[in-house]
Amino acid sequence: MTKKYILKIAFIYTATILGAGFASGKELINFFGFYDKGYLGFFISCIFMVLIGSCTLNTIYKSKAKTYEQFMKENFLYLGKPLAYFNLSFIFVIFSSMLAGGSEALSSLLNLNYLICLIIFSFIIFIFLNLNKNIILNINALLCPILILGSFLVGLYLTFYTKSVFNNSIKMISYPVIYASYNTITTISILFALKKFILNKKVVIYSGVLGGFFIFLIGIFLLLPLINNYNILKNIALPILYMLDDKFILRFLYSFVILLAIFTTAISNGFALCDNLNIDKILLKAFLVFLGAMFSLCSFSKIVAIIYPIFGIIGIFEILVIIISCFIKIKNT
Repeated sequence: MTKKYILKIAFIYTATILGAGFASGKELINFFGFYDKGYLGFFISCIFMVLIGSCTLNTIYKSKAKTYEQFMKENFLYLGKPLAYFNLSFIFVIFSSMLAGGSEALSSLLNLNYLICLIIFSFIIFIFLNLNKNIILNINALLCPILILGSFLVGLYLTFYTKSVFNNSIKMISYPVIYASYNTITTISILFALKKFILNKKVVIYSGVLGGFFIFLIGIFLLLPLINNYNILKNIALPILYMLDDKFILRFLYSFVILLAIFTTAISNGFALCDNLNIDKILLKAFLVFLGAMFSLCSFSKIVAIIYPIFGIIGIFEILVIIISCFIKIKNT
């Protein structure tokens, strides 16, 4: 039973982080592609994700809070409520960016107009947001192994079968921390929803480690060809698909993998918004999806390049509090 829950939590943690930006390569090239040792920065970022994931799970495991807002107040005192809303606002940004990325991927896959694809993809997300919470969690846990395998195989292919246009720029020490920060602050509310599965310390430790390992395994093989082709790909919205442009079958299959990655992240974040804002009426869920679709018109690339890092910088404080709180609780037991 413990192994089952470890895998379930690790898969959901991974699926929440894997989204349009990660699977398409846009996040990876923005944060790590511009310098030749970017893979080291990504490795450091994954270590942070393991640490943050495990510390968050441990804090949830020790917590007596029954709601996400209570959990935030318990750990951040008077800042708990503002930070809870801060997290939810970023979850909304990610939800919108998934609608944008999903529509771009669908447009590329079906060769349809972007706005038509936005309507189609938004409607699909709306339908799934009206399903039972456990069904949504099970869907994410089920799809995650497909995402891991598909992204790993495509990354492996691109690593060994693409030509290099090598780039060497100034290293940015802060980027691994910012990347880990904005990728994990949104998982807090989603991991809290899994509280009933966090049975013991084994689940806490192994779920965080396994989730971080899955992210590293996928990301490292996608990142290496992005680093080697940075000058060509830096302004491309979906760089991995661009590299597969002359490989029709592989491009088609990976477009489907990207759509799955976007779908799982959109569903996870949409569910987190509905759950924490007590949105249970169909009309309210429709309005949420409509707002997300309107915000997504800002363009996927701009959201990833400008808004994500801002939230990541602000979220560093939140992550530090969770890590320090976790170690204090461990020391006192």
